[in-house]
Parts: sequence; structure tokens; C-alpha cells
Amino acid sequence: MDLYLLRHGQAMFGSPDYDQLSDLGQRQALCLGRELAGWNLADATLVSGSLRRQRQTLDGLCQGGGFRPTDRQDPGFNELEIMELLPRYWPAACDRLGLSMTPRQATQDMRYFLPLMSEALRIWIADSGQCQGENFSQFRHRVLEAIAEHHQGNKPTLAVTSGGVISLVAGEALGAQASHMAELIHQVNNCSITHLRYARGQWQLQAFNVNGHLRRQDMLTWR
Repeated sequence: MDLYLLRHGQAMFGSPDYDQLSDLGQRQALCLGRELAGWNLADATLVSGSLRRQRQTLDGLCQGGGFRPTDRQDPGFNELEIMELLPRYWPAACDRLGLSMTPRQATQDMRYFLPLMSEALRIWIADSGQCQGENFSQFRHRVLEAIAEHHQGNKPTLAVTSGGVISLVAGEALGAQASHMAELIHQVNNCSITHLRYARGQWQLQAFNVNGHLRRQDMLTWR
């Protein structure tokens, strides 16, 4: 069985309402659909997380690729709850890296935001105690449950999701330590394609962050 994890298009990063596609994100979703139309996936099952940017990407994918529209959603594919995670783990990340800035300040310069975000994620992953919101174990469990739910039968599945989910699953397929997710998450481009195949009782990574369709149209973004 083949599973294609598709990251949502560019959202409104830095705005009060992040959870919607930008104009470029909408064009990326159409571009993704056109790309997948040539991948012999006409019989695929389509699903998205329940976040608005994920659902909007699925709509654009269907329009661009000629897939039958669907409103099938599974919140198991939703992104980790970053806005709940940051207040607890950001200060410790700043201390570890010898920096002093708020998340909003850091978003103005990716040289600071990326390492601080990675460090905050590492601390979250290692925290086995009770945290506000979803902890790493709960996140991992609900993502793997969603994948198990949608890999029944022989049809491929196209799942529109987010960078955290994709980096977790790719790392699991490679047998990497959980902390590697904190680096992989920064490699996943908007509307990229990650392909996994279930064989011999395990998920095997076939391709990670395929983005040539975006590069050709000068639409490659990370945030």
C-alpha cells in the first residue's frame, strides 16, 4: 500500500490568522494537483486533516488535478499544537542557545527562529511529564493511528497534512531517533510530496519532500 503525505500550501505565517492559505499557497495547491494528475493515482483515497489550511489545500489539489472533490477529514493528520508548545518550551530553548527574544521577534529572522524552534521541539520531545496541550507521545500515537486507519486495502492514499506529521513519519520509517524530527520538520516544503510504502510489516520511505513541480514554477516555500 502506498501513502503520499502532502504538506499544505503556504499559510499566513506571522499573521493573526495563520490557518488559511495565502494567495501563493492556493496556487501551490493547484500546482500540486496538476503534478499528481500524472502519477497514476486516479483511484486513490483522498483525506486531509481538519485544519483549514489543510482542507483548502485538498480542495485546490482536487481542482488542479481533476480528482473527485471530497470533504473527508481526519484530525489525526493535524499539525502538532505549536502555539501551545512554544510558551512552555521557548524560554528553555533560548537559555540553551544563549539567546533572548520572543517567538514574534525571532520570526523576523530565520537564522534565529529555526534553531530556536528546533531546540524547543527537542525539549518537548524529551519531556515525559505533563505539559500543557498535547505531549509528544500523544502526538505520535494519534498520527500513527490515523495512518493505520487509512492504509487498509490496496488503494493508495493521498493525505494532506503538515510538516510535523511528515517529519515524524519519515523519521519513523528511517528508524531515526525521535529528536531528528526537530530537524526534518524544517526541510518539508509547502505542497511537497513524501511517499511511503507499507511492505514486510513496516513503512518504507520511498521519497521525501519531492518539490520539483514547485521549483519549475518558482513557487518553492517553506513557510
